[in-house]
Amino acid sequence: MHAQESIGETSFVVDNVGGVAGRCRRVCRALKSGSYYLEKREYDEGIQAQKEQLREDPGNANAVYYIGRYYLAMEKPDKAMPFFERAAKLEPDNADYRFWIGVTHWALMDFDKEKLAYEKALVLDPDHISANLYLGHGYIDEKDWARALARYDKVLQLDQYNPEALYNRGVALGGLGRHEEEASALKKFLEYYPDGSLAMKAVSRLNLQGDFSYRNFIIGKRNVTLRAMAFKPWSQELVLGSKESLHVIEAIMKEDTKVVLHIVAYRKGDIKAAKATALGVRDYLLSGREIAPGRLLPSWFDSAEVVEVDGKRLTVDESVQFITQVK
Repeated sequence: MHAQESIGETSFVVDNVGGVAGRCRRVCRALKSGSYYLEKREYDEGIQAQKEQLREDPGNANAVYYIGRYYLAMEKPDKAMPFFERAAKLEPDNADYRFWIGVTHWALMDFDKEKLAYEKALVLDPDHISANLYLGHGYIDEKDWARALARYDKVLQLDQYNPEALYNRGVALGGLGRHEEEASALKKFLEYYPDGSLAMKAVSRLNLQGDFSYRNFIIGKRNVTLRAMAFKPWSQELVLGSKESLHVIEAIMKEDTKVVLHIVAYRKGDIKAAKATALGVRDYLLSGREIAPGRLLPSWFDSAEVVEVDGKRLTVDESVQFITQVK
């Protein structure tokens, strides 16, 4: 008995009805895109699907490439490399394949070959964002600040909000001794990306320069980056950036009702101003009336705050510190 089944534009004939299911599973796998298995982290199934494609079309560079991607995702760069190299031979003008050869060299800790692979990718496609970006990272590792800056500037011409380029552009400027530009670049990064590990690194770099417009704190169980507390001139109204940071604190305290927070204000030589600041911050947090007053403990001092950043002790004449109470 013969039966014909179709899936999309693909049709096939099986010798018996019972064989349809197995054949269907094979065709369905083939119809799924290579990225599907990456997104689902179904690497073994992805490898089998691409190998089925290769049995029907041995010159399918895309299938070869995705097998490399799956092995690399499985942290098997030694197995991934032959597939990326084979894909590049099948399609020598494909910059993506050259780029992933570079990534695999990095995983194998062969950094000279990594850089060469990115350079080859850029010969094929000078606007390849990832190759420009990763080549910049390589220059950063070598402390070749000028070349790194050029790569990150190129990335930002192509993708003005690229987080790694925005952050590392600041690092490269710092390496060149252009610290005012470094601070400006890091603040631009923080405007777009105020959360995460890169944000915390950016803040540490700013703080080391004596710029405390942003601070890192532990609120409850979370590490967070916050703007410094600031009020409008001749007013007890907080500026917008400070309010946004307090909304972050408010959200954490609503989520974890066990958090008790000390609000410690410093104003060198002015105890009244320090008190007004501590109470102003507390009152803003209480204005939503969802945090019990006993969970916010204000205090104030007429001295500078001493801050330790990467082992370096610095002083801040005017500041607000947030300290989670540990029971």
